[in-house]
Amino acid sequence: MHRTVFTLLTLALIAVPLTADAEYRYLCTSVPGACEYTPANVPKLLADVCYSPSNNAIRMKGTAPCLVGTKAFTVIYGEIVNPQTGEVAAYAPLDDACAAGLCADFAPHDNPQAYGICCENGGPCWPGAGCGGVLYWCNDGVCNEDGTVTCFNADEL
Repeated sequence: MHRTVFTLLTLALIAVPLTADAEYRYLCTSVPGACEYTPANVPKLLADVCYSPSNNAIRMKGTAPCLVGTKAFTVIYGEIVNPQTGEVAAYAPLDDACAAGLCADFAPHDNPQAYGICCENGGPCWPGAGCGGVLYWCNDGVCNEDGTVTCFNADEL
């Protein structure tokens, strides 16, 4: 009996990291504007980084503590854009607006844009993240005169 309990306890300790790394907050949900909104098909990075709020710089953390003026976070989606400096581009992937049923039937339009939009519950969608609704990725959208976004279903072409 004691051997079984000891074995299970040992296996549990091996499976759970016992470092401070497990305590870092996710950068994209902790620091507004630190991560770029993207469609869902972005690379996974799964790394600890040091974030500098003074210049919005993100660098790989490594084993040393972050420098003074920076703070450690975890990035799930992103990529190393400069291997020599460890600079990281962090991404916040969003669900597709059309898959959520928020797109209009395709109609010819000028200046299509791909960007993150915020859609109010049962209401309009706005560019960016400032409406207090749900964020989505719009592959083919246009800004309307009233500031709202119409996202078109480009798959209907």
